[in-house]
Amino acid sequence: MRFRGRFRLLLLPQLAVAVVLFAQAGAAASPAGAYSTITPEGIGAHIAEIQGPRSGTGDEANRAKLNEVAGYIRDLLAVDGLVVIEDPVNFVGRTFPNIVGMLTGTTCPEKTLIVGAHYDGVSSGPGADDNASGVAAMLEVARVLSAQPLQASVDFAAFSFEEAGLVGSSQMAAAAESADRELLGMINFDMIAYTCDEPGCQDYPEGMEPVRSTGDFLSVVGNSNSALLLNQFVAASAAAVPGLVVLPLEVQGNGETLPDVRRADHAPFWDHGYQALFVTDTADLRNPNYHLSTDELGTLNLQFAADTANAAAAAVVEALTADANGDGRADVCGDVTVGGSAESPQPESSVESGTDESSTPDAVFLAILAAAGVAVLAAAGAWLAVRRGSR
Repeated sequence: MRFRGRFRLLLLPQLAVAVVLFAQAGAAASPAGAYSTITPEGIGAHIAEIQGPRSGTGDEANRAKLNEVAGYIRDLLAVDGLVVIEDPVNFVGRTFPNIVGMLTGTTCPEKTLIVGAHYDGVSSGPGADDNASGVAAMLEVARVLSAQPLQASVDFAAFSFEEAGLVGSSQMAAAAESADRELLGMINFDMIAYTCDEPGCQDYPEGMEPVRSTGDFLSVVGNSNSALLLNQFVAASAAAVPGLVVLPLEVQGNGETLPDVRRADHAPFWDHGYQALFVTDTADLRNPNYHLSTDELGTLNLQFAADTANAAAAAVVEALTADANGDGRADVCGDVTVGGSAESPQPESSVESGTDESSTPDAVFLAILAAAGVAVLAAAGAWLAVRRGSR
C-alpha cells in the first residue's frame, strides 16, 4: 500500500458518507455459507510463501523474489482450473506482469467482476501484511469460487508495480475502458491481516473522541459510483461472517478531496468510471510494522484475514447472483446501473445510521442499539478517511 503518511480516521461533514457497523451474531444464512472454507491456516500458508523483500524496482534479490511470487500465483490460479493470462507491465526498464486467472460466467460471461491485490512489495521489509495478506485472500477466494462458476465472470488479478505508483492496475483499468469491457466492478485487497486489541492502539486525530479504541474492524471504502457494490459487500459480510466488524465508507466523486483513499489499486478503476472497493485493515493507522523489516507473518491475525476473505467471497456471490425479479437470471446479466447514493443494506432489525449535524469539523456521532441476549447491530454516523502526514 502506498501510504507515505499516517492513515487517519476523520470526521468530514462536507462528505456524504454512510457508515454502518455490523457485529451481529447469528445472522441469517446466505449463499456465501458454502464458501466459508477459507481458513487461517490456508491464509498463513500463502503468506509464508510470498513474504520477503520483493520490489520491482529493487536489487537483483528483490526482483528474483518477485519473479518467484509471480510464478507461485500463476501456478495456483492454474491449479484452480482458471484460464491464466499475463499482461506485461513495463516500468523504468523493468517488466513484471499483471497476472489474471479468469473464471468464465455461465450466463453472461462478457460481464466481469475483478478481485485483485498487488503482489509487489518494498525492499525494506518482508511485506507480510503489505501485501502478502491481500494476495493470500485473493488466492483463497479464487480457490473456493472456482468450484462453482457464477452467472457472470470473475477475474482474479495480481497487480505489479503498485508500490511504484499503481502502475499495473492503471494499465488494466485503462485497457478495460479502451476495449469497452463490461466491468461490473472490482474488489481490492490491500493489507487485511493486522489487528490490535489494546485500548488506544487504533490511531485517531488529536482532539477526536475515538469511534473504537481498538483496531479490530475492517475498513471498506467505495466512491459514490460504487454504492451498490459497497452495500452488497456490507450486507453479505454481516450475513456470512457475523463476527467480522465492518466499517464502510462512501466518499464523493473519486476521492479527490481525500488523496490518501486513492493510494491503492482500486483508484484507477474509480477514475475510469468503474465500481471499486478498497478493503483494508487501515494500514499504519494501527500497524506499526508498515514498510518495515518487522512486517512479518508472526505479527498477523490470520483469523481476521480469513474472515475478510470469506466476507469478500460472500460479496462476490451476492453481487453476481442477486435476482430481484426471481426469473433465475442474475440482475447483473441484464442492464446494470451503477452509482447513486448509498443505501444502508441492513437486516430487518437494523436502525438507520445517524448523521452528524454539527458544524464543528471534529465532531463525531455514534449511536449504538443493543439488546441483551440477542444479536447486536450498531449503526454509526462517522467519517472514515485518511490524511497524509509527514514521516
